Amino acid sequence: MTPAARPAGPVFRAIAAVEAAAGLVAVVCLFAIMAIVVADVTMRYAFNRPFGWSYDLIGTYLMVALFYLVVSGAYGVGAHINVDILHGAMPRRSRRYADLVTHLVGLVVFLLIATAGWQAAVTAFVDGDRLSGAYAWPTWPALALVPFGSGLLALRLALHAVAEVAGIVTGREYIPAPERAHAMGTE
Repeated sequence: MTPAARPAGPVFRAIAAVEAAAGLVAVVCLFAIMAIVVADVTMRYAFNRPFGWSYDLIGTYLMVALFYLVVSGAYGVGAHINVDILHGAMPRRSRRYADLVTHLVGLVVFLLIATAGWQAAVTAFVDGDRLSGAYAWPTWPALALVPFGSGLLALRLALHAVAEVAGIVTGREYIPAPERAHAMGTE
C-alpha cells in the first residue's frame, strides 16, 4: 500500500462519524425549515392565521443548527470556499507549509469562537435567558450549537495540523485522500 493510499486513521473516522451524525440532524433541520415555511405561508395566505412562532424557531434554532452542525464536515470534505490561485502552483512542500499555517490559524480562531460560545451558552442557561417575542424560547440551546460546531472544527483542524507536520517530516500523506485531493485541486 502506497503512502498516498493509506486509509484514514481511527481519529479521522471518529470525527467523520460525528460529522455524519451532525449532518443528518442538519438535514432534518433543513427539512423542518422548509415544512414550517410552507405551512406558515399556507396559514398566512389561505387562512389569514400565520404562525407566531415560526420566525423565532427558524432564525434562532434551525438556521444556527444548520450552519454549526455541518461546518466541520464541510471542511473535512473540502467544501469550503478556497482562494487557491497560488496553492496549486506551489511546490508540494510549500503547499504543506501553507496548509499547516492555514490549519493553525483556523484552529486558533475556532477555539476562540468555541470558548466564547461555551461561555455564552452557560451564562444563558444559568441566567434563564429567553427570547422576548410571541413565545419565550430559551436561548441556550441555540448558543450551545456554537461551541459544538466550532469545537468539532477545531478538533479537525488540530488533527490536520498534526497530519501536516507528520507529512512534512516523513513525506507521507496522512490526511485522507478525498480531503487532500480536494484541497490540492486534483479531483
